[in-house]
Amino acid sequence: MTVTPRIRVLYVGSDADFESAVASDIDTETEVVRKRQTVSGELDELSDGSFDCVVCDSELPEDDWTAVHRAVQETAPATPFVLLAYDDSVVSSALDAGITEYVLVNSDPEPYITAARRISHAAERYRATNGSANDEWGQSLLAETTDTICVVDDGGTIQYVSPSANRLFDGAGRDLKGETIESIVHPDDTERVREAFETVLASPDRAVTVQFRTRCGDGERNWVECRARNRISNPDIGGVVVTLTDISEHKHRERELRRFRAVIEQAGHAIYITDTDGTIEYVNPAFEESTGYSYEEAVGDCPNILNSGEHSSEYYASLWDTILSGNVWKGEVINERKDGHRYVIEQTIAPVEDAEGNIDRFVAINTDITQRKAYEQKLEQYEQIIENLPVGVFRTTPGESGEFVEVNATLVSMYDAYSKSELLDRNVSDFYADTDDRTAFSRRLCEEGSITGLEVEQETLAGERLQVSLTAMKTEEDGDVYFDGVLQDITERKRRERELERKNEQLEQFASIVTHDLRNPLNVAQSRLEIIEQRCESEEFGENVAIIDEQLVRMEELIEDVLAIARHGKRVEETEPMDLGALVESCWQTVETAEAEIIVDTDLTVEVDTSRAQQLFENLFRNAIEHGGRDVTVRVDTLPDGFYVEDDGPGIDPAERGSVFEHGFTTNESGTGFGLSIVQEIVDAHGWDINATAGTRGGARFEITGLDTDHE
Repeated sequence: MTVTPRIRVLYVGSDADFESAVASDIDTETEVVRKRQTVSGELDELSDGSFDCVVCDSELPEDDWTAVHRAVQETAPATPFVLLAYDDSVVSSALDAGITEYVLVNSDPEPYITAARRISHAAERYRATNGSANDEWGQSLLAETTDTICVVDDGGTIQYVSPSANRLFDGAGRDLKGETIESIVHPDDTERVREAFETVLASPDRAVTVQFRTRCGDGERNWVECRARNRISNPDIGGVVVTLTDISEHKHRERELRRFRAVIEQAGHAIYITDTDGTIEYVNPAFEESTGYSYEEAVGDCPNILNSGEHSSEYYASLWDTILSGNVWKGEVINERKDGHRYVIEQTIAPVEDAEGNIDRFVAINTDITQRKAYEQKLEQYEQIIENLPVGVFRTTPGESGEFVEVNATLVSMYDAYSKSELLDRNVSDFYADTDDRTAFSRRLCEEGSITGLEVEQETLAGERLQVSLTAMKTEEDGDVYFDGVLQDITERKRRERELERKNEQLEQFASIVTHDLRNPLNVAQSRLEIIEQRCESEEFGENVAIIDEQLVRMEELIEDVLAIARHGKRVEETEPMDLGALVESCWQTVETAEAEIIVDTDLTVEVDTSRAQQLFENLFRNAIEHGGRDVTVRVDTLPDGFYVEDDGPGIDPAERGSVFEHGFTTNESGTGFGLSIVQEIVDAHGWDINATAGTRGGARFEITGLDTDHE
């Protein structure tokens, strides 16, 4: 039975984890003896060859590594010396001093694994070169070692190659003897290898390390690390000892790490990595940009620098319980930037395991969703508004039947449904009293793209008929066509319209009666009165006739006013833009004005029903002459949003100004009490406002406002 000897390593340094970490990564049973402080008196046992390798930190608390190296050289010069370099600047001088290997601790992603590999290789070479070439154990060791050992003469020809070369060169290792060292090097790396070989020939005391790709017969390429030492002066060797270590897997990991690093560096998400205690080890540029903390400020600190205070300690305790148990945590977190502004992130934290399956660190990926959350909040507000609108809101599919896609609560109530789902299970056409109306609506909306105020009759689930007004538009979303719109219940409005129409018909009938039953007798009376006036010459009789004539005229005016109210009321026919000044002048000519004077000072153009506007001005002018006298002066002028009509008569008692527009109100015994009431009706019909007040010269002033006016 072949027994593989144990590797003994002397470690001089202060890393408490080094012993266990390195020993576990070396395939062969390994004993690491650690010396923490000075080297004085600690290296005596090196002389008997009891250690296979010496490992030393480049930074020691009480000595420097050069003292340890000198002591090893003096005591056991053949013992491999591996330097754990914490600063790149010491590497060059260390190689010049003749160290065997080095590990860049801070820049190597897996320093313990690299150190273990190089210690193992150095120890194997040490044992192989310090044993008998004919020794069975030594040959077995050379065959089983993972490294390939070659001896190359000063001309670059391979004089010896260890049996383990067969693994590196796919069974062709034994054929390398007699070949040049460059024959196994990939053409792109030949120059680099040639320079390294020249360096090792020129510096016998210096170990040279170079990495290159091999050139194999089947075209495959392996990455190897080549360590060369000049042993030409050693008569037992007589050449350069070259050790080739297959680092293809290591190179693959390096490429993956570089690719991973590049992806992280360019990622739009903020990413940071922590150890298992939560200390930040790395942050990417997106983290710096989103948080305001620089790389230097964040690394070495913990994620608590972003704590906004919005979450409880139990929240974070649950987070830690999740990731420490090996599970991925996902959630939303409110963080605080360096400048104090808060933002919302969607965070994913995943544990990262080492080769043995132990949690080694955590990686957190943060997506800033502040704007999305604000949008969602606004969307929720809009949805609440839509849900509580007093009109039905819907989205349906097109077509003669149509299907409900979305509805609000008001529509559910209007259709007497129990829930939204009840509507979503029905066709839209089910609610039309006449399905042809749905067909016409769908076709028209597809053709025109929008419909406003279409009135149709519908029917609820309870069988109740509804008069509704539909306003909708055709929309497209993700390639699908929908009808989006609102539905207003106008059943009550239509009932009022029918009632108003009935009353208007009654008024029309009343107007016809007034016209036939009152005007005809009045005309007869006026005709007879004219005959009497022509035949009667008595002065007293003439006075009585004048009184009768005056009363008949008043009756005629009453009839005209009543007819105006009955036939027009609050209705406005078609409107047109009119020059207000010209309209006023025209109306003044139709009124008996005697010695009265009109002053028109306006350049307004107003949108009016001309015949109704004429009635308005004629009634205002008659009112001014009736109360201000036959020589009254009337003025029409402009207001910011309308115009006014005023006179210089006695004016209106302030206590009566609120009553002058009532039917039948008059302060003149000969007045009908309808003139200003008709004015009020016409103003209301146009959507304007009227106010009675005092004029600039103490008379009555009527201000009419709320107009859409244009100034010339």
